[in-house]
Amino acid sequence: MMFVFADPSQLWLEIPTQIQEKSWQQSQPFSSPSRRWRAYLNRVCLDVFLPWLQEEYAPNAKVFPNVKALESLWEATNGTAITVGEKRLVLIPTEAVDDGELRVPQEWLDIPSWAGDYYLAVQVNPDEQWIRVWGYTTHEKLKQEGCYDARDRAYSLDKDELICDLSVLWVAQQHCPQETTQAAIAPLPTLPKVQAENLIQRLGNPEVTFPHLAVPFKLWGALLENENWRKQFYQKRLGRVSQAAQLGQWFGDLFETGWQSVESAFPESRNLATRFRRAASEAEVERVKLIALDSESEGQTVVLSMGLSETDDDRVRVRLQLHPQRGNDYLPTGVRLVLQSEEGKVLKQVEARSRDNFVQIPSFKCFPGFRFRVQVKLDKVSVTEDFVV
Repeated sequence: MMFVFADPSQLWLEIPTQIQEKSWQQSQPFSSPSRRWRAYLNRVCLDVFLPWLQEEYAPNAKVFPNVKALESLWEATNGTAITVGEKRLVLIPTEAVDDGELRVPQEWLDIPSWAGDYYLAVQVNPDEQWIRVWGYTTHEKLKQEGCYDARDRAYSLDKDELICDLSVLWVAQQHCPQETTQAAIAPLPTLPKVQAENLIQRLGNPEVTFPHLAVPFKLWGALLENENWRKQFYQKRLGRVSQAAQLGQWFGDLFETGWQSVESAFPESRNLATRFRRAASEAEVERVKLIALDSESEGQTVVLSMGLSETDDDRVRVRLQLHPQRGNDYLPTGVRLVLQSEEGKVLKQVEARSRDNFVQIPSFKCFPGFRFRVQVKLDKVSVTEDFVV
């Protein structure tokens, strides 16, 4: 659906409820609430704008560099790129009501392989469920006429300097395909492996709130431009943020970030909710968490389910299961659910076969204070969660 509001030259698109819910679920595996929210806005923006673009102007438009890379990009910065033929659009979403300027992170202009041709200012309103593309400009104009702010390493351009009618962009592409849209971009240095590993170790600590400001931009940009190092940076920040969940608090309705009830995680999926309910007893406290596995062969998200119940001998019964994400009938073949001791010794593990719609570790009982780990593994990728009962 397209809206017609006060300024008909601007593009207004509806956010379907299904996209909104799916985007929120997919935006959980990030190192902080602010990055989770940033990923959510980017995901909503992309999932609404791209289908419209493919239907109206560019059927072959696709995400740059690829869908699997989005999480590592959004952990590092704001913005999403789309390739349209030989040109690249960069969506810069914000929920701010004030549209006085377009503000673009430096990464999207000064990392040579990331640079776009056109930069689109997008307001996202999750409450009223719409997005608004209110202006665009080119890389060349941002670099030559924009204001660079070293405090947050971003280029900005006043609203009056933007073109508000997006149809002008498509006309220009049709009649002036050779139009110069990019300014010259200085190359970034090639990082030695040892230096890159040191940067990942340092900046991968989630206590470093603004990693993009912690080192000179040339080092930061060179690290991000290498897809493998960027993924390691992302995984490091997720791994370092994972601390032992206090399971005893679950009986008092206190849950760590990321753990949701089945109903809130899958509000429209009755079949999945029923499948979870069958395994849970009435006295059991149950929560689920989305686990993102960025495998080399295929990016996957699975659902880790944990159920807790108190026993008559003052112990706690723990039930562990792994389910496919909503929209998938089966788990990825070969994904493993592993129960480990605090020291990392494997206690139990189970591997999904083809067409398994869930796997589970046999339930076990333990006393309060017991520590253990749960690991989800697929190919060379693993995600570990620590717990204390």
